[in-house]
Amino acid sequence: MITYFWDMKYVLDIPEDKKAFAEEFFKTISFIKNVKAILPNEITNPVILQNINEYETGKVKPTPLSLAELKEMLNA
Repeated sequence: MITYFWDMKYVLDIPEDKKAFAEEFFKTISFIKNVKAILPNEITNPVILQNINEYETGKVKPTPLSLAELKEMLNA
């Protein structure tokens, strides 16, 4: 038997006064496992979170880059 897992995320713009109702509504649907409110400035991409963690723990060192090199990369 092969089991497949899908991790689907949806971002819904729900007014603050309807937030509690929306969370309870989605929790009642059988195939929805988790309901979580996400702040507008919260980072949820696991790759970005891992890169931040590696930088903060010193596992990865930043690459020195001059402003001229950055401009070239942006205009390429």
